[in-house]
Amino acid sequence: MNARTPRLVLPKPFLRRLEGAGIYCQTWATAERQARTGRWVLRAVESGGASKDIGRYIGFFAMSGDRLPWLQRLDRITASGVHAVTVADELLSVEMARCDQTYQLLIAAHRLGPIQEMKRPPVLSTVVYRGVDGQLSPELRQQGLTPEFFSRSGEVRPIPERYVDAVRLVTTGVTCINCRHTHALVERPAPISAAS
Repeated sequence: MNARTPRLVLPKPFLRRLEGAGIYCQTWATAERQARTGRWVLRAVESGGASKDIGRYIGFFAMSGDRLPWLQRLDRITASGVHAVTVADELLSVEMARCDQTYQLLIAAHRLGPIQEMKRPPVLSTVVYRGVDGQLSPELRQQGLTPEFFSRSGEVRPIPERYVDAVRLVTTGVTCINCRHTHALVERPAPISAAS
């Protein structure tokens, strides 16, 4: 994990409440080497969930905001933890935290840094969008909307259009009580056989 990876900065009491509610969120991407090809990829884990009044969730997408296939699903005894793993050359993370109707949002782009012989490349991450104290009522959430964020001067800070669907999926995840499934990653399509 890169110490400079952008992530939501959440107060310790909120983190303790998440832990007490059994909500676990793995918010980083790591550089991993594929042994057969010698190729480096990013590995990330979709995770999170919610209780009635709090939640935290992170989903990973293609840089375009499109959904990625999962490499493997991860089943656990407890809910609201890890759900699936994906690997890709570059990733977009959408991380969200919720306290009742107030939301925090971070969209970040991740890619591999320069590759040097026999060294793990760094993961280079940049913030694409940060939303602070967005609001979304349960009634509007049920209509499939995303939180609305404002600047400090009171102007609407729209979520970049190409990422709205990704944010909508993560909004569903951060409100999914006792979540045991993915909201962002999708099952890899079955290969088409030569006989078909």
